[in-house]
Amino acid sequence: MDSYSLLLYTHLLLFVYWLGADVGVFGLALGLRNSAYSCEQRMLMMRLSLTFDMVPRMAMITVSPVGLHLANRSGLVAVPDWLFAGIWLLAVTWMIGEWLAYRRMGKPEAVRFYIANGVIMMIACFGWLGYGIVSVVSGSPFPEQWLAVKVTLAGAVFLVSTMMAVFYAPIEGILQRMQAEGSSEAIETALRKQVNRGAFWTVLLFVLLATIGFLGLSKPF
Repeated sequence: MDSYSLLLYTHLLLFVYWLGADVGVFGLALGLRNSAYSCEQRMLMMRLSLTFDMVPRMAMITVSPVGLHLANRSGLVAVPDWLFAGIWLLAVTWMIGEWLAYRRMGKPEAVRFYIANGVIMMIACFGWLGYGIVSVVSGSPFPEQWLAVKVTLAGAVFLVSTMMAVFYAPIEGILQRMQAEGSSEAIETALRKQVNRGAFWTVLLFVLLATIGFLGLSKPF
């Protein structure tokens, strides 16, 4: 296997782990709405979902740099070495931040890591959105239209992922309230609404990822 084939295989593998693991996390999140489960069971499901979510998070962070290497090797874009170094430095910093936040899950000091990770995600979001939109309009730095649209959608994915975090985050507080007060119709309703809000953005994420995969394989324009 040559280096190009290895890059392509890695890119596809990361995409599979991202989408596949996210489906499992989504299933656990939907299960939180089921009032037949006790509060303890749902707290466990939430913890499991956060643990499993580390797989798609790592894949999400690394798939873009690997894809950029792939595009560079294919001659679709020229990327200087210094830019690759900066992108990988940002990616590694982000991965470390995600692990540190996970290890401190439920502790007050985790908040600063959540904020730092969110800032890095916004840098990635606006970076890909900016380069993608400019390329769609001007044909540079990504001259192929399918690739320019794919890059734009990659930026949108980071934005959607941010919205998922925003809407899923309050669930822990609702479950803690349920643990303290016991289940009630008001708490169950609040939990269902919060899960449904997050679910909307999760389904949108799946649609975006499916579209990105289609563009990468078919190169329709």
